[in-house]
Amino acid sequence: MARSQPFTVACAGGLVTSANSIDLLRTPGVATVLQNFEVSIEGGYRRINGFSKFGAGSAVQPTGSTTTILGTQPYADGVVVTAGTNIYFTQDGITWLTINRLSAGGGDNYSTFTGKSIAARTGQGQCQFAMFEGAGQDYGSIIIADGVNEPFSFRMEGTGALSTRTYFTEEITVTGTKGVQFITAHDHHLIAAGVTDNENTVYYSVNNDPTSFSGTGAGAVTISDKIVGIKGFRTDLFIFCENSIHKLININNSSTVAVIPVAESVGCLSGYSIQEIGGDLIFLAPDGLRTVAGTSRIGDVELGTVSKSIQPIITELAQKVNEYTISSVVLREKSQYRLFYTDTDLTNASQRGIIGTLRPNGFEWSEMLGMEVTAIGSGFDTNGIEQYYHGDTDGYVYLHNSGDNFDGAAIDARYQTPDYDYGDFGTLKTLHYVKLSIGPENEVQPSVRVRFDYDSNETPQPEDYLLDSVPAPSIFGTALFGTAKFGASEQPLVRLALQGSGYSKSFRILTNDTNAPYTINGLYIDYIPSGRR
Repeated sequence: MARSQPFTVACAGGLVTSANSIDLLRTPGVATVLQNFEVSIEGGYRRINGFSKFGAGSAVQPTGSTTTILGTQPYADGVVVTAGTNIYFTQDGITWLTINRLSAGGGDNYSTFTGKSIAARTGQGQCQFAMFEGAGQDYGSIIIADGVNEPFSFRMEGTGALSTRTYFTEEITVTGTKGVQFITAHDHHLIAAGVTDNENTVYYSVNNDPTSFSGTGAGAVTISDKIVGIKGFRTDLFIFCENSIHKLININNSSTVAVIPVAESVGCLSGYSIQEIGGDLIFLAPDGLRTVAGTSRIGDVELGTVSKSIQPIITELAQKVNEYTISSVVLREKSQYRLFYTDTDLTNASQRGIIGTLRPNGFEWSEMLGMEVTAIGSGFDTNGIEQYYHGDTDGYVYLHNSGDNFDGAAIDARYQTPDYDYGDFGTLKTLHYVKLSIGPENEVQPSVRVRFDYDSNETPQPEDYLLDSVPAPSIFGTALFGTAKFGASEQPLVRLALQGSGYSKSFRILTNDTNAPYTINGLYIDYIPSGRR
């Protein structure tokens, strides 16, 4: 009788959809399906967290009804949200303060502020936010642009109850009374672009005064391409256009301020895809997700595509980008970039997104399914803790990357390996067992599906196996006597006996529940070769 043979796989490399089955034999640790998993910065593939309503069971929609959320941004000890024709602030997701009221020059106390009429943001669209810190200010100013109305500036001073705080608001005139779509803070200036009827012009405010675009130090530059996004990077401002990329340099020196071309044949598909991560800017281009990376030569840049491993997904997205609401966010604690593309005509279960985790060898990718996101934002609260919020068409604001489910709904998570031939496709192999290295964060019950010979209809395929004995770890300092199971490993190796034979095998690990996340670190497969045919 032939001896059994081992085959070990370490989960690494992320999702790969742009390689054929033969190419994938060289990278057994990658995934051909990686849905609602994320590549962990510690290694392995982790099922993602979910989201929950901000305010939990007492959560209230900002508008009081089903109205699409157009923007979310953490601010002070709460979050600023745009929806309908208004801008709101809340500390708890339950009580909402309408803040699009115009205060007096010295600010208003709570009763004066709430007694003023609302300056409706008629036709308000998808919003961008810019934070502008000022000397002696508790929280700084948050500035909101929506593509239709003039930018709106909100600042709040004081602590404790909202009724004890002072409020400063004003509308910012960039040019005439025209709306602004894109804003960012750069080198002590507020930058504005996407101005109605001036879509090729970038405007910058007076130094240290984001509300003045007409004083000394303010200015504007015009280029020959439509601007679709702006973002500061190191000492320069990058201007993303439909068909080109430029950078604005020396913004504080009127005699040397200039626009320099960076790329004449690469454009950006959406300004809402631009984020800074790992010291680079990442954005969605027609041929993939690209970065603007600083090189060893000061002032020089290089553009690189970082999404070749999932090129079919990106190609489909680029072809239909105008059908989607694009939004993105960076989860700094996970070195992670998330891009959501939401089609509001589809159900929540059909909404998609992608996750890129920055690992030592570059970005590794996975997909999200079932999370409708029309706006998302991240930022640090007054305790220095990063917070993430998103909104949807139901009009609620959610704590993003929170909990074990999608606001009560199950998370459908799937990881599939490439097909393994164990170095010899001509030899039939009988599976003996597999050991899965799994890191559960509480009780979990994943299923394992084995498919032989590329899921051939001519080969008998076994039923799914249920792993109902994955021991949850007991962590010192958090485990409770009488509740937790002591003695369990933090990274248990779970043995599963298998049946069936074939020339190649693939494994799929599945969960569709509201249980805790878990990490798949690798597989140890024991098989018995049974002759060449």
